[in-house]
Amino acid sequence: MQPSGSSSSTNWGMHTAPMSQLAMCSVCGVQLIRIRSKQPETYGQYFVKCPNSIRGDPRTCRVFMSMAQYEGYEAHHKMITGPSSCGGSTECIVDEKQQLAELKHRLDNVVTDICELKVQVQKLKMDYFGTHYFVIVAVCVGVALGCLMSKLWK
Repeated sequence: MQPSGSSSSTNWGMHTAPMSQLAMCSVCGVQLIRIRSKQPETYGQYFVKCPNSIRGDPRTCRVFMSMAQYEGYEAHHKMITGPSSCGGSTECIVDEKQQLAELKHRLDNVVTDICELKVQVQKLKMDYFGTHYFVIVAVCVGVALGCLMSKLWK
């Protein structure tokens, strides 16, 4: 999808709106784009997404938000980052890029840890519900029958 103009994508059922100064993608570092939906349930609404975000492909960037979400993101981002403390010097910019790369690496590690925790939770759920499934079903059926019988006897 092109970052500006009126190209369309049959994949998204949306087209890009004229480019304005949007923030940079926090994942990819490229400028976000604004698109207008052609989907029936959100027709005409604007969304902001990373140009590297491909619908249905979890391997691509996942930055995609409504305009309201983007406005909140932008306000939060400005509040956190504030004006740059370096005067635009090359050394300062290189230092900030290195800090950003380190933060991205730490974030990747956190995401990996979260994914591992999700897998562990799923295993625990399967172990718990696998062994206790029969008891849970029996209790639910008993409660349902009790409610049914109480309604019939009234």
